Amino acid sequence: MLRRRNPEALHQARVALRRLRSAFTLFKAVLPGSEPMRLKADLKWLASVLGEVRNVDVLLAKVSDEDLSGKLKIARAAVFDKAADVLNSSRTRALMLDLVEWLECGDFLSGRDPAAKETPNAVQFAARVLEKQRKRLKKDGEALEKATDEHRHEVRKDAKKFRYAAEFFASLFSDKRGSRRHKKFIVAMEALQDDLGALNDLATGPDVLEEHNLGQHPARETVLAGGDKKTLIERAQASVDEVLDSKLFWR
Repeated sequence: MLRRRNPEALHQARVALRRLRSAFTLFKAVLPGSEPMRLKADLKWLASVLGEVRNVDVLLAKVSDEDLSGKLKIARAAVFDKAADVLNSSRTRALMLDLVEWLECGDFLSGRDPAAKETPNAVQFAARVLEKQRKRLKKDGEALEKATDEHRHEVRKDAKKFRYAAEFFASLFSDKRGSRRHKKFIVAMEALQDDLGALNDLATGPDVLEEHNLGQHPARETVLAGGDKKTLIERAQASVDEVLDSKLFWR
């Protein structure tokens, strides 16, 4: 990512950070001490810096106007310079060292924390976590048409965390029925994430252009057009219902 400034490499770096942050949340009940949440907060800071570049990349992938493309590339170079400085900073190096230290020596390791509670049964723990994520998606995603853009963004985060949990625990439900149900669940979840992602791009695009003084560019609509919002919301709602209707692979 640093050497070639490749958009896909940056995207995968953000996905990796998001998955790790989700793991800290999903496994919170069995991670003693305050260090996990401190690490999670610093990882969020790091991800937000990369997010500024990703926001421009999303628009660049849609742009066809030569002038707007050139200006967006200049904007991307500037925000990537900022991200590179952050990645090479002492704060990021300290974060990486702290993370490795925690992974190797953290209190969560067996026998390291005399105050830690007995580790729960893995299957029961996984089922409990998955049920919680499902209930959250059901509650937050029940009326997308009446919700704000900010609320729909929260539903998008719910969906991502739910999918990560499903992927983390997949090997615990690897019998024939569990594998079949898990595969169908992931397919439904991918469709939901695509629909919510399209809505998010539609909502954030204008702000990204304004941030880089391109909000009044004559070709702005060429990168903001992402489909009819009402149709996208209806499709996202149908995808939420499809996920919730999926047979539970953890039962």
